[in-house]
Amino acid sequence: MSEEKARQAIVNYIEAFNAQDLPAMKDSFNFPFAWLINHTVRAVQKASDFQSPTKRLIEEEGWHHTVLDLAEPIHVWDAKAHFKVEYSRYKADGTKYVSHEALWIVTLVDGHWGVQWMSLYLP
Repeated sequence: MSEEKARQAIVNYIEAFNAQDLPAMKDSFNFPFAWLINHTVRAVQKASDFQSPTKRLIEEEGWHHTVLDLAEPIHVWDAKAHFKVEYSRYKADGTKYVSHEALWIVTLVDGHWGVQWMSLYLP
């Protein structure tokens, strides 16, 4: 049960991300939230501080949408789950231009499953 609910938080985030739905993206997280990108931690203390990265992706990469290729549980407990996540980014014409592997940590806080940590390496 925990695994399914934790995975759903990941799916919800990807759907909100693709829809560029900022309130739904925020609702997919538990705060404080953080990215560990290469060796840099980007922490977001509260939902009101979160800014969607989609605008930057559109401008810099020509991003159109992201596909969740894999969300495989590594460790699952009652209130926390670690997932190996793989996703691909696409341009509007359907061209896949990048794929990433990451570790996402999903937590249960006050009855809400949300992504709390995303760790990835960008070459």
